[in-house]
Amino acid sequence: MKRLYYLTESIDAAEKLSDRLHDEGITDWNFHVLGKDKANIVKHHLHSTTPLQELDIVRSGERGILVGLVVGVFFVAILSLFTTFGEGLHWLWLLAAVMLFAFFGAWLGGLVGVLTENYKIKQFHKYIEEGEYLMLIDVDGMQKPLVESIITREFVGIRKAGEDTTLITPFANTAG
Repeated sequence: MKRLYYLTESIDAAEKLSDRLHDEGITDWNFHVLGKDKANIVKHHLHSTTPLQELDIVRSGERGILVGLVVGVFFVAILSLFTTFGEGLHWLWLLAAVMLFAFFGAWLGGLVGVLTENYKIKQFHKYIEEGEYLMLIDVDGMQKPLVESIITREFVGIRKAGEDTTLITPFANTAG
């Protein structure tokens, strides 16, 4: 799926766009609004962004899993080669030890992600701090032209700010 990013200074415009997109079959699960004034978003009955969209929890957790796997494999390999740790142990116990490191890495990465703004949202931070509203619209390939044409034709105060995929990858470019 594609994620379209639009910015507006008017919460009323965001609400009207939401209503218009509902008429076209775009649900609240595919339309999220991020802004400095979260109470205003709720007051206008708009679907606010989730912590998974605002924070870097998923990407940091993915990175943590990868680091944990590497450290776990290295740890088990070193212990197996230079000690009697691995002798007589079933390979499932060794796998369990590696997985323990991976789970710990995911947990630690998730904690780091809670403290970090989502890398996909970071580029819009300045606009949000200035009081604008960022709209995240998730569409499939067939809905994208429809959504873009509706916004271009019917909404003057809403401008396109970017486009990306909804997929979160651990090694994505963080330059915004």
